[in-house]
Amino acid sequence: MVRDRFGPGKPARALVELAVPLRCAGCARHGAVLCADCDGEFGRLRRVRPGLLAESPPVYALGRYRGGARRAVLAYKEYGRRDLVRPLGDRLARAVGTVRGECVEFPDEGPFRMVPVPSRPAAVRARGGAHLVRLAHRAARCLGEDAVVDDRLRLSRVSRDSVGLDATRRLDNIRRGLRVRAPRAPRRGEPVVVLDDVVTTGATVSCCVDALGADGTRVVAVVVLAAARG
Repeated sequence: MVRDRFGPGKPARALVELAVPLRCAGCARHGAVLCADCDGEFGRLRRVRPGLLAESPPVYALGRYRGGARRAVLAYKEYGRRDLVRPLGDRLARAVGTVRGECVEFPDEGPFRMVPVPSRPAAVRARGGAHLVRLAHRAARCLGEDAVVDDRLRLSRVSRDSVGLDATRRLDNIRRGLRVRAPRAPRRGEPVVVLDDVVTTGATVSCCVDALGADGTRVVAVVVLAAARG
């Protein structure tokens, strides 16, 4: 059961908005971090089938990587809009809660882990931290004590930016640099949900699922903010 922690912020937030008027990260409209229209672009949870991870585990996306959703993801990921942690993390929490109720392999009760897809070390430094880990922790707080954030995946420096690479080269690039930190391994049989921001070809999540599987981990689903296709 997802806890009811998605309500309005504290009164102090209103004072901040008076001093520095908020603009929606998706459309630049005044008055909200993410306006109702742009927030709604992350409200259409559906199963997608990226070419490299078409069947198992199932991949679910909250929105399409276009328009306000695309601008919001980029604003958070690349341009320092940390005020988006709350709305995007809350959306992920709702999605994971929904997937838990629908996915046959995902038990309705008991502990589970959320494993964020890692970023390259240079990107983590440039962004002031691991952006998906922050979202995962926000989602975990909303989901309650059953949800544990497990950020044991790492990309080494040998991995370079995948922008512009085709699916085959993306796979090779990620596989060469992906590392699993053994001390973070869950108990045997404990289900894992992989979290990512955007899925395109499925190369990144496919490599993460394979690495976790080789480590004895049961990945039951992948949940992403947006899908570029499908």
